[in-house]
Amino acid sequence: MKNHSKFWIILSLVVVFVAGLLSGIFLEQNLTHKRTKKETERRSSVRFPSLKIMAEELGLTSEQQEQIREIFRNSEERMKELSSSYREQYSQMRAQLKDEIKSVLSEEQDQKFEAMIQKYISQRKKEMDARSKGRKRHPNKTNKSSKDKGDEK
Repeated sequence: MKNHSKFWIILSLVVVFVAGLLSGIFLEQNLTHKRTKKETERRSSVRFPSLKIMAEELGLTSEQQEQIREIFRNSEERMKELSSSYREQYSQMRAQLKDEIKSVLSEEQDQKFEAMIQKYISQRKKEMDARSKGRKRHPNKTNKSSKDKGDEK
């Protein structure tokens, strides 16, 4: 009888362990793949091949590779400038929107509105911090230096 109980205890532990393992694998695959799919869908459907792929498939000379690398660098600089300009314009539009809304509000409402905005900003900051911590936990999603990016575009 004693051996019979040991058998059932060990079998139960093994079943629980296997069930946990399978559940973990299933959830990881489904959640990770859905997140990756969403991130891919957000990106533009048209992507440039990397310099390495272009060199292999087009048979680029080293001189052509260097010229294309420089084109990528210049393009990256223009994109950064565009992004900066966009952020400035967006910030100006938000400030204008805020001013227009405040012109309609009473003094008491204005104070509540300011508190509401501060609360929103605080929540957004927490979300962004959580996202950045989430990225740090995934070693496969590392930020690449601009030198590496030039080689892959």
